[in-house]
Amino acid sequence: MDTLRISLSGMDYFIVGFYFAFAIIVGILTRKLSGDDMRGYFLSGQRLSWWLLGTSMVATTFALDTPLYVAGWTREFGISKNWEWWIFLFGGMFTTFFFAKLWRRSNVLNDAEFIDIRYSGKSGAFLRGFRALYMGFIMNMLVIGSQLVAISKVGTLILGISTTNPNYSAWCWAIAVVCGFTALFYCYVSGFGAIVITDFVQFGLSMAGAILLAVYACRQPEVGGIGNMIAQLKSVMPDKLDFAPTIGAAEAGKISLLVVIGYGCIRWWSQVYGGAEPGGQAHVAQRMLAARNEKHALLASLWFNFANYALKPLPWIITALATLLIFPLDKFTDHESVYLSTINFVPMGLRGLVVASLFAAFMSTVDTRINLGASYFVNDFYKPFLAKDKSDHHYVIVSRWVSVIQLIVGLGMLLIVSNMRSVFFIYAGLGSGAGLVYILRFYWWRINAWSEFAAMATAFVSLIVFRWGIYGSEAEFNRHGFEYMFISFFIVTTLWVIITLLTKPCDERKLKDFYQKVRPSGPFWKPVSAETVEPADTRARDNLKVAFVGWLASILATLGCLFGLGKLLLKEYLWGVCWLVVCALSGVITLWSVRKLTNDNSKTTF
Repeated sequence: MDTLRISLSGMDYFIVGFYFAFAIIVGILTRKLSGDDMRGYFLSGQRLSWWLLGTSMVATTFALDTPLYVAGWTREFGISKNWEWWIFLFGGMFTTFFFAKLWRRSNVLNDAEFIDIRYSGKSGAFLRGFRALYMGFIMNMLVIGSQLVAISKVGTLILGISTTNPNYSAWCWAIAVVCGFTALFYCYVSGFGAIVITDFVQFGLSMAGAILLAVYACRQPEVGGIGNMIAQLKSVMPDKLDFAPTIGAAEAGKISLLVVIGYGCIRWWSQVYGGAEPGGQAHVAQRMLAARNEKHALLASLWFNFANYALKPLPWIITALATLLIFPLDKFTDHESVYLSTINFVPMGLRGLVVASLFAAFMSTVDTRINLGASYFVNDFYKPFLAKDKSDHHYVIVSRWVSVIQLIVGLGMLLIVSNMRSVFFIYAGLGSGAGLVYILRFYWWRINAWSEFAAMATAFVSLIVFRWGIYGSEAEFNRHGFEYMFISFFIVTTLWVIITLLTKPCDERKLKDFYQKVRPSGPFWKPVSAETVEPADTRARDNLKVAFVGWLASILATLGCLFGLGKLLLKEYLWGVCWLVVCALSGVITLWSVRKLTNDNSKTTF
């Protein structure tokens, strides 16, 4: 792959430079939006609309590494391999209909502070501090670091730095530092307000760049247009075009129908993965908390999941299919570099726009993780345990400096990972088995602080044992990623359930306060609700039957759009139209459910 590089003209470099200047200028101009208080700096005063917040969620998950491993999966195993992450749609929409409103009602600063209103005693305080450090440094190191690894690969290709160059490692570090500190600048200066504004532009730019790559890759002589591409692939690699998983036993690396069914039964609710955590966490929770009200929180999550799964992946998939004819699998095995090299097919001038879109994808993820990590450390560790009763101005200043440390820690990932798929399995593995805890802590009174701690700690230990003990190498770990995640799930789930049953529940007063504030529905709060006298003006609780209908309908609408558009692009017009009809009908039911759930007069079914 050393022969692959990206060539840019002076105009292209100007466009890339203009984008960097734009990001810096936004940070300067939005300085007043953050204010000097914590809610202004981390939630922009909780006055944002659903379309801005939802787009910001999509932009954050439009990470630079995502198109690289999606394209790699598609090249190596075919379209159906993407069920590895499409299955997380179930958890994402579950958050939309069952948790978005609950998060906004909690009115906390982030998901770590949620622990303070849900759990009592020393165990609750310990968990809050532990989670602040765990999410703020360990998980953030993975996410920020993966983006720095990816941007270093992009940068060396742009500059023509070969992996055989004796200074290749130094170039990677220099590129990562420059790009990382650019993203840090507007986070440092303006906080969350600058992030959501730049995210909105970055999403549009990233999608435009991905579409340009797909269009010009299909125009190459080896491809001859999308129709000819499909005809060629059907004659030599027909399995690459299948959206559906393989029926029966699948070859190594490919995904079978049995595996997808297993994912559908277990994975989406048991596994925590960035942007699709069942119950909502991290940047998704932050944006729901920043919404102006509960309705905007729900709509933001709905738009995010639809755009993330139905719209975002198609350009990457088409580009990857085209590269199979341009860069044969038997000669080009670095699939991530192959995807990046398709930038050369775009005309000069537009090429700079595509490169800028890659930097936009990088920054839209890194800026959020830097800001969110600082909120964890300052609001949930520094403030309650090290420096109580300081002014908000003081905490904002400390948050800015912690942001710098976040980036420096993230740079350490350049020493650990070279392949984007490693990060996927590591990140997914850290959440294997923990998802059910994050669901039940809202809907079952018996969950306590030790439940969450056991899930997080066991998943972390499991990752270390499998990654560096049992498998040993990065390549071996990737080959056994599927088995590892399922084994880890059973270990983690078993341990946290046992610990929950062996430890005491939360203080009764804390449970009652939480129940009155967040107003969760369902039968699993009856021991608390039976002892709680609610004020006469308490709003009605959510209708879980309507939420369930909306959840199923939204999944069908999203998959219908994804498969419908995908089939149309693959010239399978009948199937495409059928799937789009499914999308339209399910979309109507989804919107009906949203209206019912956002009507304050709706009555609970329990």
